[in-house]
Amino acid sequence: MIRPNLRFVTCAATIVLLVTALTGGIAAPARSQPTVDALLARIFSSEDKTPYELTADFSGTLTLLIRGAKTTAVAAGSFVESRGADGVRRRKVTVTRLDLPLLLRPFAASVRRIIEEKVETQSETPETFHEHDLFILSEQRGRYVLVGVQRAIVDAAIDRYGKAQDKRDPEVRRRIARWLWTSPQRENIVRPGPPYALRATVDEAGLVYELTLFYNWGDVGTRITYIEFNKQAVWRTVSADSNSEVAGFGRVDGVMVLTFSNHCVNCKK
Repeated sequence: MIRPNLRFVTCAATIVLLVTALTGGIAAPARSQPTVDALLARIFSSEDKTPYELTADFSGTLTLLIRGAKTTAVAAGSFVESRGADGVRRRKVTVTRLDLPLLLRPFAASVRRIIEEKVETQSETPETFHEHDLFILSEQRGRYVLVGVQRAIVDAAIDRYGKAQDKRDPEVRRRIARWLWTSPQRENIVRPGPPYALRATVDEAGLVYELTLFYNWGDVGTRITYIEFNKQAVWRTVSADSNSEVAGFGRVDGVMVLTFSNHCVNCKK
């Protein structure tokens, strides 16, 4: 009895599936509107460019794991979210109080930077999304899970199995990104450097509830809850993984949880 070469069979099946995806033979599961492009437009507020300025106070904790020891910093400060005439939403955080354990006091500036940068660069960065080919993985109760694979990785797959013109077809790129993400060999897309993939949970209004960035060294996630203020959804809490380099310590991992209060839209203080 001749036994099949399982490695050859698996490789051949992989090539057949990817080529089928490139040629459009694997259709994305049926889903209701909105499309990926519509969701992105709503995330980045390109449909509503009304200028505004939202101010709020925040308080929270940053729990850090440093050299195997867990320590906690307590912070408070002010928060500004604004949108100018260009329609781009920007955020600014100012830490006005920072209570640190004795061990971390010499590194107050680094801890302050971790908090401020994490909020200011959170989730809705157009560059982060546009550097990936995105598709809708699933939908449940009005929330959509968007997954993106780094565009350079999709390019490499097309170079190997497809045609040059496929790179200019957004739908083909999304089929390839879906195939790469759902393939049994998904670990083959892991790359060093910037995030090789992302996963975001959004609703039809473009509110981001979760965002996870995937790196070759691990995942970094952000989770957001909202309240309605002045007929506008505003942050209630932000919970985020924190992975940073602190001078004198090296890599520091932790979790940041911030709670926002005293929201005010277009208020002069």
